[in-house]
Amino acid sequence: MRIRTKLMIAVALNILIFVGVIFFVVRPYFIEQSMERDRLAVDSQIASVTETLANRKSSLERTLVDWAAWNDAYAFVQGKNEAFVDSNISEASLDNLNVNAMLFLNRDGDVHYATFQKQGLSLTEPEHQAFLTDIASRVRADANTRSTIYESEYGPVFYATHPILQSDRSGPVEGTLVMLEFVSSHFVADLSAQTKLPLAVGLTEATDTMITSRDGLTHVVIPLDTVYDKTDYGITFVVEPTHYANTVSMLRLGMVALVFLGTGLFLSLLWTFHRVVIRRLMEIGGELKQITVERDSRLRLSIDAGSRDEIEQMAASMNEVLAALEDTRAEVLDKAYRDALTQLPNRLAVEDYFAAVRKTYRHIGVIGLDLDDFRRINDQFGHRTGDAALIYIASRLNFYKEEGFVARIGADEFIFLHPNWTLEELRPVARRLMKDLADWADVNGVTGLTTTIGLDVFASHHPHHTYEILMGRLDVVLHEAKLSGKNRVLSFQEIEDGSHYLQTLEMERDLRRALEEDEFELYYQPIVSPHPFAVRGVEALIRWNHPVKGQVSPGLFIPIAEQLGLISDIGRWVLRQAVREMREHVTRHELFLSINVSKRQIADGSFLGELERILHDQTFNPSNLHVEITESEVGGNLYELQQFISSLKAIGVKISLDDFGVGTSSLSFLQSLQLDLIKIDQNFVKGITENTFDRALLEGLYQTFHTLGLDIVTEGVERPEQLAFVLEHSSSLIQGYHYSKPVPLSQLENYLKKVVML
Repeated sequence: MRIRTKLMIAVALNILIFVGVIFFVVRPYFIEQSMERDRLAVDSQIASVTETLANRKSSLERTLVDWAAWNDAYAFVQGKNEAFVDSNISEASLDNLNVNAMLFLNRDGDVHYATFQKQGLSLTEPEHQAFLTDIASRVRADANTRSTIYESEYGPVFYATHPILQSDRSGPVEGTLVMLEFVSSHFVADLSAQTKLPLAVGLTEATDTMITSRDGLTHVVIPLDTVYDKTDYGITFVVEPTHYANTVSMLRLGMVALVFLGTGLFLSLLWTFHRVVIRRLMEIGGELKQITVERDSRLRLSIDAGSRDEIEQMAASMNEVLAALEDTRAEVLDKAYRDALTQLPNRLAVEDYFAAVRKTYRHIGVIGLDLDDFRRINDQFGHRTGDAALIYIASRLNFYKEEGFVARIGADEFIFLHPNWTLEELRPVARRLMKDLADWADVNGVTGLTTTIGLDVFASHHPHHTYEILMGRLDVVLHEAKLSGKNRVLSFQEIEDGSHYLQTLEMERDLRRALEEDEFELYYQPIVSPHPFAVRGVEALIRWNHPVKGQVSPGLFIPIAEQLGLISDIGRWVLRQAVREMREHVTRHELFLSINVSKRQIADGSFLGELERILHDQTFNPSNLHVEITESEVGGNLYELQQFISSLKAIGVKISLDDFGVGTSSLSFLQSLQLDLIKIDQNFVKGITENTFDRALLEGLYQTFHTLGLDIVTEGVERPEQLAFVLEHSSSLIQGYHYSKPVPLSQLENYLKKVVML
């Protein structure tokens, strides 16, 4: 079918659909809206009438209280203030009070004194007395009624009562003050003027507001007992549905106009689209097809120099896109593999470099550099100084790398790789790096800036020596170097040949015993929602209470457990213990429990089966469990990770990505993972008060993750200014020492109880 025919059909269908939408959707919608507006108008008028009545009643009651709680009136009904009437009551005072009569009843309920407005009244003295007696008897008969409208011989009467007390409203009660007003035509006219409605007052049997439609009008009856204590009267008025009538008239004219406009639009669009759009688009489509076949970004679309319309601008923009494709591709790859601050390659690039050179060289010389107490440097000298130190180290590593490779693999960690270098070649470079850093620190006045360096000669040709083992060995030697005093150079070979290696073997033995003897303990760190403050979840963190060494840091034994293959056993223990300890707390306090899972647990396939068994045995709701995957695992086998996440989702468990921003993941990876929550690493938060780059980056991450519909937890919030920034730019949950450090179960229970009592 030709495009012109398709266009004719499309335009006709669109016009028909448009008219159909107008008739079947828009028209009913506007009619319904107009009816709703009429209904709202009626409701508004009902509210106006009710409010006017309530205000009139309230005004009278306030006046009544002012007169009833008054020492002069109190003495008057006791017969001790004979001058009270002459001093305070006159026909003018009744007119000012907007009442027709005032009655002072004594303690027995008899009339002590009464006064009427003479104007508008034609009652004789006996009629006055009969009326007063009737009012007094009604007040005595129903002492609980404070205000009411009742039918008297002279028409409906509204009265309100209040006990006569002293000015401080103390007793005993010496009588009752009654103020009344005839519900006359003047009364109704006054209400009508205030509400701008033609009101009428009459007897009614309705107990609730009645709204009925008759003859195209809306009739409303409001029983007055909704305002006054007891009455059989009601207010009635009529409302004309003006919105509905106007809307129907407008829609009829609109539909006639649409028929004529639609026909003209159909013919006009056909000619315009063909002349201006279709012909040129067909030309551009042919040229794009040719470029696609050639797969050559150097090809360009032809441009009509005599035309400057949007289609030609689109063609020119496509040419610009084609020209920028190669540059964009290179830039994207560069950003994915490069650290933004130092411009060195990142951890992901290290893994690629290792994969490339291990097939060619038998061994690789490795230098790992880790700044000592770098957080103190940032806190003492500022993040600008800290960033300057990192940039300087990067420049010196580039200076010494020769044919090797350098990268920034952590916040204050760097790696130097050189194929076929030996320890004898690595040590001089390590010593020069330490001296360079010391000289820079002296020149810039940064006292205490030192570094720990680990060396290794890694047999890359060995089939079991993977990238993970390389990084694991480097972590071990850096940990050993820091434990033995920092600011020193230590090689992995020295650990193997001396007591440090024996300590590692001892660590393995102690870890196995710790699992058997139940030496581990779980601490829990709350994850809170600041406004309103509430604990939303807790993260389970393992602690090792060694019988001799005391509490051993997870930063020491977890990497060794990873290296020795014990992390799966430890992970299973954490899972069982956390679910058992937190089962009741999760339900009682509506929390989620977050646990960490390692790459080895994912790889060996044992985690899922154990998880299902524990959840079933402990009757733990899977939706209350978050499994945290560290960001470094995203750069591994993506397909394997996707399968693992899908299995967890099938169970009902939620997925969190931990330590976002320090590993190798990118937003393109995140799109392929079914994540529920992102935990932004504390390194982003540390520098936000001083570092403009960190603030801009963190603000952009918040915006991106909120757009993707992901929940966020910001880690490492310790200071009020950090919390203020996070609250200003996100609705992130908070995890950090500002609210609580990781605490044992007993302290967590006290913490949660305090939160409930807030």
